[in-house]
Amino acid sequence: MTAAAEVDQVPAQEQSLEIWQRKGPGSPSDLIGQELVREFTKETGIPATMTSISDNFEIKLQQRAVQRNLPDIVINDTAQLGNMQSQGFLREIDPEQIEGSEDINERAWDGARSYFGGYYGVPMTAHTVALFNRKDWRENLGLPVPDDWDSLVAMWRGYVEDDPTGTGEQVAGIAVPGTTERGYISWNTSTFFWSGGGEYFEETPEGYRSAVADDSAVAAATWIRDLACTEGVLQPGASSQDTTNTKETFQTGGAGSFLVAPYELPALVDGLGDDLEVIPPPPGPAGLVTLAEGNNVYLMAGSASESAQERFAEYVISPEGQKIGMAGHEDGNIVRLPVNSTVDMDGMRDPEEWKTFQELYDNNGRYVPAVPNWTPFLTASANTLNALISDCSLDVRTEMEELDQVFTAELADQEVLAP
Repeated sequence: MTAAAEVDQVPAQEQSLEIWQRKGPGSPSDLIGQELVREFTKETGIPATMTSISDNFEIKLQQRAVQRNLPDIVINDTAQLGNMQSQGFLREIDPEQIEGSEDINERAWDGARSYFGGYYGVPMTAHTVALFNRKDWRENLGLPVPDDWDSLVAMWRGYVEDDPTGTGEQVAGIAVPGTTERGYISWNTSTFFWSGGGEYFEETPEGYRSAVADDSAVAAATWIRDLACTEGVLQPGASSQDTTNTKETFQTGGAGSFLVAPYELPALVDGLGDDLEVIPPPPGPAGLVTLAEGNNVYLMAGSASESAQERFAEYVISPEGQKIGMAGHEDGNIVRLPVNSTVDMDGMRDPEEWKTFQELYDNNGRYVPAVPNWTPFLTASANTLNALISDCSLDVRTEMEELDQVFTAELADQEVLAP
């Protein structure tokens, strides 16, 4: 699909920007985004508007593509790069032509590079995941901080079986967004999948081979399924809950743990205070690998304001832009971990939890595979994992072998299947 043809450029002094971000209108993240854009305009003189959209973001973007009227800038997940690039939505960029690019964390650039090697976004923010845990529950039961998977599951079973609240109310061990919507269950359990030895692909010089039916992948998927089917530590209705439902379950005392990124840190710290601890997920059989993500500034194809697009990207990655987006410890920050290596997070945020996330990102973070379009694989793996936690009679190996066939066919469709 050709989303937009090349167009004549507006004179630089007349350029303006329409910017979209995937956030709720009126939310704290929307307000911080609006501040970022106001300060950009004040600094550069370039008029810009920020629109925050949460519902049907991709559909609305597709509608604008059909009209050949894409926004000038889209701030979106790193995992959406392949999907947007394959549809012709994105300009390829040369990092050396972006002022300040040399200060950007090299790992963050990994989330802006396509399978074919070019860069199609400018990193804005990075993050990984950690385990938010009810410290008061753990200490009420006299349990140590878990340091391996056995002690992790033992802690969750203690929450389920041993009344950590002292009220007699039934609680879950861990709250997991298990819905297939936007691939949530696959996204949320990828840290466990990788740490358990699972891999989505084997990369070869000639392309990719699906690895989801390998013994280590089946074992990792079995461990995830057993959280629901054998250990019984997932929250009721996990298979139909999204991130909003899951956060509410954890925040209101329905579960003892929640594996999530630091964008939930301010609200959960404010709500739970000293009863909350943020700890690294303990390593599995393959060690510890945590899902690394972030947002890129995407310079959309067909814009008549290309120099203004570049100026906005440069402002966002500058120390000033990064600090505005970090918003201290406020809820709604749109820069979680700064991608600019010259920005001192210690000067912006005091809580030790932010350092935990930074260390996990630096030492254990991994971005999703750089296939041309990750979305079909995310959706397919989510469908399989959702089925496994929903129907405990299913055979894990059989389901993963069927997923392997889907992955193999999709790799062939994307023309990256190893011979």
